[in-house]
Amino acid sequence: MRRKLLPGLALVCVLSVFALAPDDRVRAENTRDGAYWNRLDDTERTDLVIGIMEGLNLSESILHIILRNEYSMCSDILTSIARQTDVYFEGMTVGRIVERLNAFYIEAQNRGIPISWGVWVVVRQDKRDRTVGKFLQELRALYH
Repeated sequence: MRRKLLPGLALVCVLSVFALAPDDRVRAENTRDGAYWNRLDDTERTDLVIGIMEGLNLSESILHIILRNEYSMCSDILTSIARQTDVYFEGMTVGRIVERLNAFYIEAQNRGIPISWGVWVVVRQDKRDRTVGKFLQELRALYH
């Protein structure tokens, strides 16, 4: 009886390993960090940055509509945030952001940082934001 159970148990263990492996692969593929960035070619990097920029624009538009219609007192705050964000992104082309991210993700301590945060870091560095160093240290600690 033991002989029949052992191969069955081994099969269950092997199948369990294969059943868990896709989840790990999916999780790794869905982690949009520096390691992911470094696996992309230039066209994919450009497309990803365009997607991030479009997402920022869409989010800002949706928030503005909701706040204007539902919470008018917050509209001024959102307008101020949008103006400040525009200042950071002024003059930052998609190509320039891609170049900055390429340099950013060469550094090993930045590879765990999500690309969306990486974009924010590189545009702030470009504008010589005096608080970006502290922000970057916090991100490195959070995503090490």
